[in-house]
Amino acid sequence: MRHRVFGPARRADLVRRVTGAQRDAGSALIEFVGASVILLIPLIYLLLCVFDVQRSSFAATQAAREAGRAFATAPTSAVGVDRARLAARLAFEDQGITDPPEVRFLPAGAGCGSDGEVQPTLVPGATYTVCVVRDVALPYADKGFLQHAVPARITVVGKYALSVDRFREAA
Repeated sequence: MRHRVFGPARRADLVRRVTGAQRDAGSALIEFVGASVILLIPLIYLLLCVFDVQRSSFAATQAAREAGRAFATAPTSAVGVDRARLAARLAFEDQGITDPPEVRFLPAGAGCGSDGEVQPTLVPGATYTVCVVRDVALPYADKGFLQHAVPARITVVGKYALSVDRFREAA
C-alpha cells in the first residue's frame, strides 16, 4: 500500500474541508472600530458630565469659604453681603463657570437645604452658615432618549461655618 504525500496547499485545503473552518474575511478591524465607537461615546459623555459636576462642586466649596471670609472682613453688613456675592462669583469664574451662584446666610449649624435665611450682621461673636448653591445642567440630558435616563440637573452645595471675630469692633 502506497501513501500519498500532500503538499502544504493541499493539506490546508483538506483541513478546511474536514473541520469546516473558514478563512477570516478581514472584518475584525471594522468590528473593532464599530464596537469602540458604540462604547466610547457614552463613556466620553459620562466623563464630561462627571467632570462638570466635580468642577461645580469645587467652585461651590471655594465660593462658600471665600464668601464667608469676605463678609467677616467687611466694614458693614450691607457691604459684607455684596462682597460675599462678588467673592462667590469670582470663585465660580476661577473654575470657568459664568453663571452667578446663589449665596445664602443661615443660622449656625443649619443645613443648606433648610429654610430660615437670616440677614447677617457683624456683631462680634456672631456665627452663621454660608451656603452656596448651584444647579449643574447636564449637556443634552433634557433632550431625546436621555431625558428619561439621566437627571437634567444636579444640585451642588458648598457650606462654610462663619464666625465673626469676637474682638472686632461692632459695625
